[in-house]
Amino acid sequence: MTHSRRSFLIGVPGVAAAAMIASSTSVALAGQPHQTPIAIRSRSAVDAPELPELVVDYPDHVDLRVHYISRDADDPAGCTTRGPEETVEAEVPAGTAAVHLDGVRYELLQFHFHTPSEHVLDDHHFPIEQHFVHRGPKGETLVVGLFLTGGGRGGTLQDAVLHTLPEECGKEVEVSVDLSRAFPDDLSTFRYDGSLTTAPYTEGVSWLVLRQHRAVTDSSVEGLEELFPKGNARELQPLNDRTVHYRKQR
Repeated sequence: MTHSRRSFLIGVPGVAAAAMIASSTSVALAGQPHQTPIAIRSRSAVDAPELPELVVDYPDHVDLRVHYISRDADDPAGCTTRGPEETVEAEVPAGTAAVHLDGVRYELLQFHFHTPSEHVLDDHHFPIEQHFVHRGPKGETLVVGLFLTGGGRGGTLQDAVLHTLPEECGKEVEVSVDLSRAFPDDLSTFRYDGSLTTAPYTEGVSWLVLRQHRAVTDSSVEGLEELFPKGNARELQPLNDRTVHYRKQR
């Protein structure tokens, strides 16, 4: 396959609708980029109950294709080096899952993992951060971020994928999961206007970062950390003129 659904996202330009979704009313100024990830401070986030609730429409059974993503131009197979932008990605069949905001459907394209977490919440880095990447009807990019910790008992969507990680140069893995239980019951989110966290760092991405984390098994955490011993998280970016909003949803 010459073009993955992920590669389509890389070329999507920022659009006004994306900023509206994140409810960031600020406008990027010259020299003031709106990049991701950022340090989120719950006490500084502005309560925004007027923002639309996050409606999750994920199926209880879906077959995923999990593969290793290499981003080294000199080593496209990813066999000799592990760059900070590489990850493990689970591709979701087209049309099978989506989230809705204010009646607008955003199709789930794929999800992937970063270790340690790219965002920081109240000065805390989590062992893993999972990104669910969606595409809107006009090509908008919307990402839901979920923090993962160890100590879980297993049986989660995340464990099913992290327990079957593909080798760095190995074949892709197929796994069947219950996608409907991907998120915690508490869907409260921090929302802001940001960017992709891999090159070319396209802006105009709507970020919804879940406040509630999910626990996975210690072996799930250790497996991803062993695959990326130096981590695969982008460094924190300045907030600049942006406002982070908080939409409580329990």
